[in-house]
Amino acid sequence: MRTSISRAQNLRALIDREARRAGFDAVAVTAPNAIPLAPARLAEFVADGFQGSMGWIAETLERRGEPTALWPEVRSIIVLAMNYGPDHDPRAVLAKPGCGAISVYAQNRDYHDVMKGRLKEIAGKIVARSGSDVKVFVDTAPVMEKPLAEAAGLGWQGKHTNLVSRAHGSWLFLGTIFTT
Repeated sequence: MRTSISRAQNLRALIDREARRAGFDAVAVTAPNAIPLAPARLAEFVADGFQGSMGWIAETLERRGEPTALWPEVRSIIVLAMNYGPDHDPRAVLAKPGCGAISVYAQNRDYHDVMKGRLKEIAGKIVARSGSDVKVFVDTAPVMEKPLAEAAGLGWQGKHTNLVSRAHGSWLFLGTIFTT
């Protein structure tokens, strides 16, 4: 018993260390069944038409609501957050006539590519240490990252639907590593 606890603690320390090394600002772990109310809330969101032109949300409603529907073997979900807030006031550009304003998240390399590569590095270390199987997701699979992040304790989902963190505000990209 003591050995399995220390193994789990060592693995968690590895995950925390590698997440920080890879540039993530927050990391937490939750269970796949930790978001029982999220599917109904998402269904209501879609029924009210709030998804707009994002038809894929309605098409993947069932898979989104249950992580085990996406991967039946998942036992734990590691949720990682990367702060993309700028060092300057992003509204300053609005005072410059004739200057285009580009959303802050789009001013650098595609976050999907950046995060996926970093998540894969961390996932590789998890596999090497634990022998677990892993799957990495960054906003392109039917994963409810924000409710999972909330369940893991990284923050809460605000009325603007973004995750809000006491430490980092709402300038966060989210990614997940599903593990067996």
